[in-house]
Amino acid sequence: MTRNLTPEETRALATLSIFVDKRKRYVYVDRLTKKGYQIAQKDLSFLRNFSLRYLITLFVYIVGFSILSVQWWIALLTAMGGLFISEGFYRLAFLKKLPEVSVRPEEAKKVSWLYVQISEDKGKLKNKLMTFGLLSVISFVFILIANYQNEYLWTMAAFQAYLFFYTGVVAYGLFKKK
Repeated sequence: MTRNLTPEETRALATLSIFVDKRKRYVYVDRLTKKGYQIAQKDLSFLRNFSLRYLITLFVYIVGFSILSVQWWIALLTAMGGLFISEGFYRLAFLKKLPEVSVRPEEAKKVSWLYVQISEDKGKLKNKLMTFGLLSVISFVFILIANYQNEYLWTMAAFQAYLFFYTGVVAYGLFKKK
């Protein structure tokens, strides 16, 4: 059981695909299988850390390719292998031990990235959009420089794709807001 959460805390949990149901339980929605799992308070920190797995994969690739000067395909295989192992541990060890909960489609929709952006305060959403837009422009300039040197093109392109995606989600949330 949990206390009543503020809208800010609810949005923070929704970014982790968690919502609080009518019975005041934390419910995690697996976006891939659309199943719900009851989460204990102690497992929230694990989920928070584990939610960074895609960013860590990108970081492993960038460090391996750019800094350690490993060939791009070896760095990519290493990063994807780490992601595959962590995903397997997550699905086969962590989620299997959690009790399953039925989730209605409207509850599952509340934990989507777009819904979280739409429910965000308009001022904060504008700040996010400006920040990620600026990061996107700066990284695009770095891609042009990298293309000139033709050394780190794929690394910067992967980072640019991540920034463009998140900037697009934030922009959609801002313009969808009423």
